[in-house]
Amino acid sequence: MHNLIAACICLAIALLMLILRKAYFNLPIYELKRQAKRGDHFAKAIYPAIAYPAFRGFLWLLMVVASSMGLILLSRELPLWLAVIPAVIWMWLIFSWIPNRRIAKISYKTAQLMSPFFAWFISSTYPALKQLERLQRRYPPLHTKIYESEDLRMFLQRQARQEDNRISPAQLSRLFKLIDFESAKVKDFYRPWKQTLKLVPEDIIGPKLLDEMHKSKQNAFVVVKNKNSRQVIGVLNQATVGLHSEGKVRDHMENSIEVINEFNSIERAFNQFASGVSPVLVVTDQENEALGIITLKDALKAWLELEDHVREPASQEQQEAALPEVEVV
Repeated sequence: MHNLIAACICLAIALLMLILRKAYFNLPIYELKRQAKRGDHFAKAIYPAIAYPAFRGFLWLLMVVASSMGLILLSRELPLWLAVIPAVIWMWLIFSWIPNRRIAKISYKTAQLMSPFFAWFISSTYPALKQLERLQRRYPPLHTKIYESEDLRMFLQRQARQEDNRISPAQLSRLFKLIDFESAKVKDFYRPWKQTLKLVPEDIIGPKLLDEMHKSKQNAFVVVKNKNSRQVIGVLNQATVGLHSEGKVRDHMENSIEVINEFNSIERAFNQFASGVSPVLVVTDQENEALGIITLKDALKAWLELEDHVREPASQEQQEAALPEVEVV
């Protein structure tokens, strides 16, 4: 009879530890810290305990030890075939029923009341519990279940629909743009060769040419061998010529030429512009034939024209598979 009472007490302690763990770690620790700073009473009460990295492992250790002792005592007190029944019920409770139940107010209240004791106990025994903390660090962090940029997009879509979301629409929009920016290709934004104003070395810098350059809305121009040629021999930056400029194009052009493949990303184009070698990139195909040009102005326009709206995922199942609950260890 004593064994049966002790078994019930051990299982009750284990059940309490499981419920407390769910209440303590319902929110990530960094969000709990924010709420504590804002004056939330529950967050302020429990944060001193869960701030210890070993606290999560400590609760698990208590639960495992208490449940193991309870089941062992039950097996000694009851026939083996009868002891299996409470063991199965216990497994169902800790692995299925409790994890899927909403946290009751009494659970939060109990966690708040016991937090000072846990904080005192862990601070007093922290040198010993450091070994438990080291053991926890050996295990890899929880997998995010995010593998590609599309998974990250679905994660942000879920965040946008979350009731307690505090990320502004403008911030979410910028994040979506960054994801789309990586997949944007040069071929979608370059100026085709026929729509590009091309110069030849013998063109005279004067009002007529400057007017044509202004109307083209380009900020840089390629210089070709002749009007019917696609052989680029130089680049002219509009910023280097003006109304008082004299001479011919060959006197002001730069001989450095940068090329980029049509299937390269816009991000790579920005990186090439950042190198400062050339203000215009010659876009080529797989056979290195010139298809057109892309300027820094075109690349910036590509960034601004990226879609802001949130696309719907293919299905709810796909969304749930890609977007797990994030938990901080």
